[in-house]
Amino acid sequence: MKLAMIFTFALCSLAVGCGSSSDDSGPTGPVAAQPLAGTIDGQAFTAKVGLARKGFDEGKKSIDIYDTDVTCEQGASQVKREILIDVPWEAGMSKDFSFSLSGGGQTATFVVDKNGTPDNIVSANGRVEVIDAPTEKGATGKLRLRAIAEANKVEGEVTIKVCE
Repeated sequence: MKLAMIFTFALCSLAVGCGSSSDDSGPTGPVAAQPLAGTIDGQAFTAKVGLARKGFDEGKKSIDIYDTDVTCEQGASQVKREILIDVPWEAGMSKDFSFSLSGGGQTATFVVDKNGTPDNIVSANGRVEVIDAPTEKGATGKLRLRAIAEANKVEGEVTIKVCE
């Protein structure tokens, strides 16, 4: 899945192969401290778990957020919808989304299964806030997320389990 996210980001950087929201002037300010919920692919989405793995860069975590119960050991082979985000993993970090080809930007990706093929929609409109950021495997942290792209929108907080 991480390879798919990298590939998708590369394609989006070239402006082919995926939908995106390039308007980075979207809502800013604190993210609501309510359960992470909204709409993805025209269906209600309520996050149940986020799983954190080693990020693409030092000090970051790659986080997959699901609306089904998924464990670190299971993976997500049958997941129909998820949210991917790579964030600096430190408590108190907050960042408004922006799309940047030169680095330093922040986005999230809505992933929707379309008959066995992932459809990746990149959100450059939103905000992420890391509330708790433990580093020990098995520990739980918390983040708040607002992400908007096309007809997809979520906002709220989710518990994150550190897988690695």
